Amino acid sequence: MKFQNLGNLRESIKKDHILNWRRIVNILHNISYGLSTIHRENYCHGDFQTSNILLESYGNYLGPVISDFGLCRPADQSSIDKTLYGVLPFVAPEVLRGIEFTKASDVYGFGMVMLEIICGNVPFADRDYDIHLALDICKGERPPIPEYTPEPYAALMKRCWDPIPTKRPTAQELYRQIGDWDTILSKFELNDKQIAIKLEIEREFSQEREDMWKEARLTINPHPLKHSQNSLTSKRLEYSKQLNQLLDKNDTTTYYTTRQFDMSICHPKLKTKEEISQEREDKWK
Repeated sequence: MKFQNLGNLRESIKKDHILNWRRIVNILHNISYGLSTIHRENYCHGDFQTSNILLESYGNYLGPVISDFGLCRPADQSSIDKTLYGVLPFVAPEVLRGIEFTKASDVYGFGMVMLEIICGNVPFADRDYDIHLALDICKGERPPIPEYTPEPYAALMKRCWDPIPTKRPTAQELYRQIGDWDTILSKFELNDKQIAIKLEIEREFSQEREDMWKEARLTINPHPLKHSQNSLTSKRLEYSKQLNQLLDKNDTTTYYTTRQFDMSICHPKLKTKEEISQEREDKWK
């Protein structure tokens, strides 16, 4: 069997002839296996993004390999160096605010990898990767999802992007769910659970939807990289102090605005003596 190095995943997904629904799902299934293995050993990758996934070809099989473990560390240990590095859209909002990387942060990055694969373009390709984008991400903004995206795929991405880390799926959950899709689309023998979702998965990952996806990819004009995107390589991100100041200020403003509104409802204007006397006089008339 002939081996061929296809470069990183970002380079590979630009080659339209390589991918279809089945291959995309199979690649993601294998990536999730790699990530779940890292997490099972109680490590966090710390820089999980598309260019850190290499793709190798063994005949018709495309094998992803997770690479660049420079920021990898045990999940239960704090890093000595608190400096944050990464490619902005792949960094979870809590990490942008100064919380250390966790397994859930890796899962957030996995969700952005899913988006880049389905879009054929990097997340927030039209934005500068700067404090303004970081602030919007912390406020809950996420990249738009193309209409042709299969609903189960879109739903799983959104779960990975949840602003609350504990609500994101684990890497093991990703492996199991995407594994079900992979088994169904590869037409392998199904278990009872897979039989129950077979029609839905085949409908959502239909040939018609795949054709829409391929047609859309042919019309994509990749945005030229902005200076702030720095060739999409990991760089130092020093936003946490400024982000926390901006977000805390916004939270305080919202709190006091809400409190003033509530007080105006709960504590109506007190009546004067004259108004009370007039009311009593009106009652006796």
